[in-house]
Amino acid sequence: MRISIVFTFFLFLLLSGNAVAMEASDNAGSHPLPVGAAMPDLLLRGELSAGHLTHLGLKGPAPRHLSEIQAKTVILVAFSMYCPHCQREAPTLNELNALIASRGLSEEVKLIGVGIGNSDFEVQVFRDKYATTFPLFSDPDFRVNKELGEVGTPFFYVLAMNPEKKEIRVVKTLLGRMESAESFIDQAMKACE
Repeated sequence: MRISIVFTFFLFLLLSGNAVAMEASDNAGSHPLPVGAAMPDLLLRGELSAGHLTHLGLKGPAPRHLSEIQAKTVILVAFSMYCPHCQREAPTLNELNALIASRGLSEEVKLIGVGIGNSDFEVQVFRDKYATTFPLFSDPDFRVNKELGEVGTPFFYVLAMNPEKKEIRVVKTLLGRMESAESFIDQAMKACE
């Protein structure tokens, strides 16, 4: 009996190796937008502090469109408060936000999160538990996730914002946890060149 349980566990690990190796909760129906694709002008919902609204250059509470964020680059992370990989990634995301500030990029680069399938309440629980330092939006009905390609979590999109042409382009993607905040911001900035 014990041997069959151990064998079943190892078989599960072998068959789900990608999700375990990437440290992500993958979605079998995922079809992320590829690098170079146009990102839809997502409708971002949820409650933000006055400081986060000011930081993003938004006037008034959500809902707001992605194109209204005042930045050259937006790093959007799709997360879920129920995703253990997202929970472990939260301190690294705060580190990434601190790196953006310490490198003098706060006016050009904005980090935001979207809680996939999460209500305002669930996003607030995540915000409080992990003391997130960047704006988090909610997506209780999976509308944003559908537009993102029904991605697993955590999933990162680095987006080049072009308000003159009214377009948003995907310049980098990543499913799973970052290797490090420093390597991620270096790669993101290189992708935006």
